[in-house]
Amino acid sequence: MRYSRNKLAKYRVLKKSSELASTLPSTYSMTKSHFQKLISRYGKVIVKPSSGSGGIGVMSVVSQGGQSYKLHHGTSKKRISGLSETYAYIKRKTKGASYIVQKKIRLAKVNGRPFDARVMVQRKRGSSEWVLTGQLAKIAGAGYIITNTARSKGKVVPLSDAIRRSDIQGRSVSEIEHRVESIGLKAARQLHNYYRIRTVGLDVGIDNKGRVWIIEANFNPAKSLFLKLKNKSMYRKIVRYQK
Repeated sequence: MRYSRNKLAKYRVLKKSSELASTLPSTYSMTKSHFQKLISRYGKVIVKPSSGSGGIGVMSVVSQGGQSYKLHHGTSKKRISGLSETYAYIKRKTKGASYIVQKKIRLAKVNGRPFDARVMVQRKRGSSEWVLTGQLAKIAGAGYIITNTARSKGKVVPLSDAIRRSDIQGRSVSEIEHRVESIGLKAARQLHNYYRIRTVGLDVGIDNKGRVWIIEANFNPAKSLFLKLKNKSMYRKIVRYQK
C-alpha cells in the first residue's frame, strides 16, 4: 500500500507505533465535527495546511468560554462569537484547501517567545543505521505563534541554549536532549517502514514541563537552517549524510 506524504498520513503512520503514540498531539482532518471535538476537549487548537511548509496558513484558535474564540494568524488577532461562525470564518480563510486541526501544544518560551526544535535524522546510502545529525531551536519572532524564522523574523539557536534559557521546569538540558534524540530515531525508523526515505526533519515541540512532542515530519527539510548557527559542524554532517 502506498501512503500519501501529507501531514495527516505521516501522523497516522507514526500513531501506529505504541512507543510514539503518546508523543503525538491529536490531529484530524479539518471538518466541523473534528474542529468542535478538539476545541471542546482541549480549548486550544492549531489549524494548518495538510501539505506545504514554512508556517504558511497556520492559525491558532483558543476558546475564551461562552462560545467566544480568539484567532491568531500571523501577527493579527480576532475574536469571533459562536463555534459555527468561527468554523465558517476559518473555512473562508483556507479557501477550500485541505487543512488539518491539531491539539495546540503549550510550547516552552524564551523571553516570552515560543520555540520548537528542528531535528534531523538521516542514514547514509546503503546503510540501515539512522543517526541524529543535527538539532536546533527555532524561536518565534515578536507577536508570532509560528516558529518559522523567515516568516516570523525569529532566530535560530543551539537547542541546548534555548532549553537552558527557557521557562521549562523539572527536567535538565541533557535529559530533554536525550529524549529528543530517542524520539527522533524511533520516528525515523517507523516512517521508514512505510516510506522510502533517508532523511527526516522533525519539528519537535517541548512544553514548559519538558515533555517532548512530534509536531510534524518533513522528508525534504531545509538544511540551510543549520547554516545560521555559528558552529557549522552539524550542517557539514547533514551534507555528508545526504550524499
